[in-house]
Amino acid sequence: MGVEFEKVEHENVSVLKVSGDLDTSTSKLLKQVLSELIEDQQYNIVVDMQKVVQINYMGVGTLLERLRQVRKLSGDLKLARLNRITRKALSMVGASKVFETFETEQGAIESFPDGAEKAKAVGA
Repeated sequence: MGVEFEKVEHENVSVLKVSGDLDTSTSKLLKQVLSELIEDQQYNIVVDMQKVVQINYMGVGTLLERLRQVRKLSGDLKLARLNRITRKALSMVGASKVFETFETEQGAIESFPDGAEKAKAVGA
């Protein structure tokens, strides 16, 4: 199985919905998509992981690498809707202590400064 990405722009937050496998072969695509967001000055990013089938150390490493990059730019990368598989993989490598995670995409969006007001305006 491959991987698919869907980008959804909110007022001050970009949501990247990931479907499929994040492994050695697809982590390069994840890196590219996240790099494009950062190049577009999108530094507040939520990665929705609900439809991730599997993730390995390369996928986790890519997320950690981009997290460090956006934090240097005064942004953040947060994870939403982790399933059992992604939660376990992050925990096994200690990354669950580094990422802020949320049960819902909306909760992750609202956790950013001004996220609550702007997310409501977008949804209205």
